[in-house]
Amino acid sequence: MRTAVLCVALLVGGMGAVASPLDAERAEARFAELILPELGIDSEFVAFLHPVPIAAGDELAPYAPTPIPDEVNRLPHLIPYDLDGPEWFVWIDLDPYARYAHDTLFVLIDASDGTYVVHRESWWPVLNGTSLWVDEDDYWRGESWIASSLPGGIPHGVSSAVCEPEVPGSDFFDWALVVDGWSPGEPDEAGFAADAAGVCAALTRLGMRVSLLGPADASPAALEVFVVRLFTEIPLYHCCDRLYFYIAAHASPGALWIGGQRLSSAELARILTTPGDTYVPSRVYVLLEAGFGGSFLPDLTAHSNINRVWTASAVDESASGDLDPAIDPNPNDVGGEWTSSFLAALDRALVEDPVAIRAAEFGREYMPLNIALRSADAENAAVLAGLNAPADYVLTEGEPEYLLTAIEYLARYDRAHHIAVGNLEGIIEQYEHAPCLEFLWFLHRTARHDPIPAPTPDFSYRILKGYARDVAHSDWWEYCDLFWELFTSPDGE
Repeated sequence: MRTAVLCVALLVGGMGAVASPLDAERAEARFAELILPELGIDSEFVAFLHPVPIAAGDELAPYAPTPIPDEVNRLPHLIPYDLDGPEWFVWIDLDPYARYAHDTLFVLIDASDGTYVVHRESWWPVLNGTSLWVDEDDYWRGESWIASSLPGGIPHGVSSAVCEPEVPGSDFFDWALVVDGWSPGEPDEAGFAADAAGVCAALTRLGMRVSLLGPADASPAALEVFVVRLFTEIPLYHCCDRLYFYIAAHASPGALWIGGQRLSSAELARILTTPGDTYVPSRVYVLLEAGFGGSFLPDLTAHSNINRVWTASAVDESASGDLDPAIDPNPNDVGGEWTSSFLAALDRALVEDPVAIRAAEFGREYMPLNIALRSADAENAAVLAGLNAPADYVLTEGEPEYLLTAIEYLARYDRAHHIAVGNLEGIIEQYEHAPCLEFLWFLHRTARHDPIPAPTPDFSYRILKGYARDVAHSDWWEYCDLFWELFTSPDGE
């Protein structure tokens, strides 16, 4: 049974008793005219009334308690309310566009005297084992609402992305796992499916090999089984391969809920860095379409092989589902706002950004991905509306001082190489207005198996490869002008 400790905010209405038992119409009127004004809600909201009173023998509970105890590893974790008799139940979603966890209110109105109790929760209601109002069509039908700050039903599109998992791409050394963490009984099934399909299709388009864990298979254990397989499959991996892990799921602070099972930030870090005694690649990228994203960074960033982490939200924010306000530059998107904005930015980069276009042609997929993720906020309606501040991390390894040294070496090496082959003036003329493309060409040539001959005894090809690898995984395009200045300047200047 529910205890007082778990009733995070308990308010008891002080209005006088009603003259006769409340029917549905009178319960709705009492809520709208008397209870709702007393609640003082100052955010967007949607309110639903259960069509029949909740009886004393019914079990009503939020999908999870607030906060979720550390020992709870599976959801739903139901702690039913104490119900004394027939009570009308009103559920108020205080952030209709957000994924969970986020604030909601459970209002129980005594059917005999009209007094009421309000419980502040962080999840949706479950009645006798069935989640209420989680079906998207049912949720967004305006006629289902008894009160709302929204103008009416919100239409949602359907993703047209096609995911073909486990199709080997052009670059076998870059592999991604896409996880759709939705579980039956949870809201936003279509949104999570759109996220997973869109990312899978985009990464496949970039030439990567992509594996998918969908709702029927996704769990923390399945993620670890895949990682062990991935890290031990020979001869696909060596010292410098890039592995991508995209996870879309509901979340609470420090925990993803994948297939209804807890995956803590510490456990995710362990799986991605020390899966048994297997080999761990040195470049791991983590993308989290989940709330409270900033709370995952301390554990993930404590490991040197996790090169980048991008998340949809700050440490204390829910992630936003699809938003389509007037300020949205991408109103036809579907799925999570962070993921859809990233995919829109990637599409734009692969059409408009010459560096991203050429990098994709070279099979250097991390470059257009980095460019897209850095520019995605401009496509993100949740960011533009001040609802989300996506958190991110990059392994700097001494930036910028270390990178400045590496870039200086690369520029001087490239200059000496072109002098040695007699085409320096032609290269300068060709790339005078696009220094990033020459920089990219050089990084690409060093990544191929046919080495660039050392132009003079002063340069080491081994050092070149190491510097080029580290620079390529940085935000190197910010240093294009420096590279070009060094590349075009005679030695000693």
